[in-house]
Amino acid sequence: MYQKMQTSDDEMKKKNDMITRLEEKTNQITATMKQLEQRLQEAERHRTSAEEGTRRFKLDFANKADSMQRQIAQREKQLQQLETDLKIEREWRQTLQNDLHRERDAVAQLGTEALQINGLKKEFHRLQDENVQLKSICEDQEQALEELGSKLSESKLKIEDIKEANKALQGGQVWLKDKEATHCKLCEKEFSISRRKHHCRNCGEIFCNGCSDNELPLPASPKPVRVCDTCHALLLQRCSSNAT
Repeated sequence: MYQKMQTSDDEMKKKNDMITRLEEKTNQITATMKQLEQRLQEAERHRTSAEEGTRRFKLDFANKADSMQRQIAQREKQLQQLETDLKIEREWRQTLQNDLHRERDAVAQLGTEALQINGLKKEFHRLQDENVQLKSICEDQEQALEELGSKLSESKLKIEDIKEANKALQGGQVWLKDKEATHCKLCEKEFSISRRKHHCRNCGEIFCNGCSDNELPLPASPKPVRVCDTCHALLLQRCSSNAT
């Protein structure tokens, strides 16, 4: 009986020890679990914080990337504009260079033409002077010829007048002298430089050209000679009467 009780006590003690160990182990496990939970919570907080940081980083990165993209687009646009401006400036510069070359060529051409013009001017002045001299010589010669022609005409007229006067004197006609007539015998207009004197070869009187612009052959002159309007009418009437 005693042994059984002793055995029971030992078993009870063992069980109590086991329970104590189990409780201690349970407490340890509980403490460990609490620590793990705390660490898990801490890790969760870190994860959440990390995720938030990652989200913020991604958002900030996206914003920065978008901003950079806009800046790049703006820079590309500015670059294109600069390239366009540069192209325009190059074309403008090339145009200016071409214009400059043309202007230089034009200036050179004008210089050549100016030299030619100066040469032509000198030649023109030389020819002009020569022309003036030739004109002067020609005028002098023409004046001399006119004077000779006038003298020759006057001489011929005087000879004709003398012949006609002789014929008139031989035929008993009156031959009026030039100095004795100041007006036309028929229209009575005064003689002048433009209104010259003309003898009628039939009656011997002096008339203007308008009143003696007729020609008929006379007995003393088979070749037609100047006659006044009055003699012209009388001679025609006489010829008509003789013909009948």
